[in-house]
Amino acid sequence: MEDVSQLSLERDISQKTPCVDRTSIVELVRKFGGSTADAVLDPAMQFFFHEGIQGFISYRFELRCAITYGDPICAPEDRDKLARAFHRYADENNIKIIYISASYEYAHWAVKNVCGSLIEFGEELIFAPPYDPRKNTGNYGSLVRRKTKQAAREGVTIHEYIPHNSAIEAAMENVKDLWLQSRKGLQVHISNVYLFNDSVGKRWFYASQGERMIGLIVLNRIESQNGWLLNHLIVIPDAPNGVRELLMASSLETLEKEGCPFASVGSIAAHQLGEIQGMGKLAKTVARTVFKIASKVIHLEGLNTFWGKFHPKSRPSFLLFNRARISIRELMGLQRALSGPPKRPPLK
Repeated sequence: MEDVSQLSLERDISQKTPCVDRTSIVELVRKFGGSTADAVLDPAMQFFFHEGIQGFISYRFELRCAITYGDPICAPEDRDKLARAFHRYADENNIKIIYISASYEYAHWAVKNVCGSLIEFGEELIFAPPYDPRKNTGNYGSLVRRKTKQAAREGVTIHEYIPHNSAIEAAMENVKDLWLQSRKGLQVHISNVYLFNDSVGKRWFYASQGERMIGLIVLNRIESQNGWLLNHLIVIPDAPNGVRELLMASSLETLEKEGCPFASVGSIAAHQLGEIQGMGKLAKTVARTVFKIASKVIHLEGLNTFWGKFHPKSRPSFLLFNRARISIRELMGLQRALSGPPKRPPLK
């Protein structure tokens, strides 16, 4: 029996999808991917291909669980075939599958066809179309205006980075390093921060105060929605108040002026679990209680409060398990997956 963790990208390519290289993988993610693009492209991830399909499923391997972020990366008409092949492979090798941030459409197809349980754990925050949140009325609009004006009074300006400038890129990497060093306590995230990896289909905006760079945000192209994923909103610890709001407002203002129809900032945990399928009454009660406790311990409400001021729309995000009964091993694998992909390279 072959361990899925030992599958190399080169072997999968040679047997199933000839002539696929990293550039082609990135192109597929830009074409078919969604709000988990950074996690899908993390250097530690591995790839499952199936003959005849232009696309793949990206996964990390933890405790004999294949953990994948978002939906399969392929055309909608190929999704079912690719997913069934992935699940057959996992079943043959006694591998459990967990999906994080699956869409409503895929989650409900999967729970009827290849998965045993479904949990609505969060919501993807979207702007369709994107608009400058400083135009909003009410308390949130007023709050964003006050925050951005405060940053502007402190001399903060926003710029789009146009490659290639080694000095600016070094400054952006320094901002990232300072931000990472400042993060304390339990963290929930699904991707490490690689600012300039897989740069095709990326945009960058940064905040400066005089000659000093103090924040940045990265945009990833989502061609299926003709829009952008805005993620890695990063600000150094001693930046003036309002820099995060100014970066977001300026990025959304730029997309609005360009006539962009869609933007997403990815998925966040909801205040409580929503729909649950495939689990008994007791298991549902336990899941809701554990989630509520975890939300308080990790302070997820702070994230909801921050994003709420921008008035995003939302659509549900789901966890999927390929068995109705969820094991301790799967829960431990899920915990590792929500702490970010491992920094080690994929096994060869």
